[in-house]
Amino acid sequence: MEKDLILTIEGKAKLYVPNPKMYTRTNGVYEPSWAPVFYNPLMTFNRDVSILSLEAALKAYGVSNAFIVDALAGTGVRAIRYCLEVSSVGKCIANDIDPKAVNLINRNVKLNSLEARVIVRNEDANTLLYKLKLKERLKITLIDIDPYGSPGPYVRSSLLAIRRGGFIGYTATDIAPLSGARWRAGGRKYDVLLTKTDTYLDTGLRVLLGYIARKAAELERYITPCISFLRGHYYRVFIKVDKGARKAEEMRLKQLGFITYCNSCGYRATFTLSEFPPKTGSLRCPTCNKQLLIIGPIWVSSIGQRDFIDKMLDLVRSRYGYLQTSKDISKLLSTLREEVNAPNTFNIVSASRAQGVNVPKRDSVIECIRAIGYSASKSHLNSTYIRTNAGWLDFIRCVRSLAKPSNVS
Repeated sequence: MEKDLILTIEGKAKLYVPNPKMYTRTNGVYEPSWAPVFYNPLMTFNRDVSILSLEAALKAYGVSNAFIVDALAGTGVRAIRYCLEVSSVGKCIANDIDPKAVNLINRNVKLNSLEARVIVRNEDANTLLYKLKLKERLKITLIDIDPYGSPGPYVRSSLLAIRRGGFIGYTATDIAPLSGARWRAGGRKYDVLLTKTDTYLDTGLRVLLGYIARKAAELERYITPCISFLRGHYYRVFIKVDKGARKAEEMRLKQLGFITYCNSCGYRATFTLSEFPPKTGSLRCPTCNKQLLIIGPIWVSSIGQRDFIDKMLDLVRSRYGYLQTSKDISKLLSTLREEVNAPNTFNIVSASRAQGVNVPKRDSVIECIRAIGYSASKSHLNSTYIRTNAGWLDFIRCVRSLAKPSNVS
């Protein structure tokens, strides 16, 4: 075996991948972007969840002989694993624009005896997707978009290429622009008004889904997020795509919207496109009268489906216990199933500081919100976040009622 490659096992796949010892920083950390073919072992969790997501989707909708496209394949790991580990998958395309990657994909396909099921292509990802739709007219069940950075350049082509009722998985590693931490870059790349808030990680996920939804509406398509999450340095969303101008318009008006945010006291309110601007016409904060900032358009609806996540939980416990990250996946899914239907996200720590009180326990705030008739849960995004359908004023009442006045002047 060449010195710059090693043999590894991920899931049920055997793979030749770049030797991490040859592409490490001075601190000893492997830098996958330095390798001649991209492979990041830290993304095994992402790929494991992707396997579960597709299996759950195919079972939920009774799909057989699924056709999969891995548009940015690198070593070919995703396409190979889909074929080996997901029932009802017929064939996969593993595509990469880099000839070095294509050579390695071919080796890995042969290593796993998948020559009859994995089709290797050497094209630009967008060119491939447009060809598959307009010339080859394939009915694609899943398109996986896992780039280094933003998935934005591939959103329109993937939405166009996917079949009615098909699925797309998008990974985004550009968290800073999406979340508003680098709001100028985020505004350019995702065509939104942005500012950094105290729940910026939630904002980033909604900016990503909102961008996808707006591109879908342009094509008279509409999306349903099945599962959406943050893990370390990336977001991952897995969506179902359907067609129809009426439903696309309904999605645009009712599931896209804006957040008004006060960076002085932390007040915020969410409005759908059909509700914005507020009937009062005022963009002054109702608690401190400061000018409100606007974030959007973003996705303001549910970021996942509880039934779908429950199917994934059942699968990881029954069939996919062998996955390297199965315990971590179970923990994430258990949290996600409780938070998906709560549209608002608040930060207990920053809210308490703004109110001049000590920070109450998160669980106590959740119990208080539930006691007054709303749903509430913790969030996987951050240990200081709470997801709830309560508004800002009710949330603040609970924070103040549970916290003693701060001694900080």
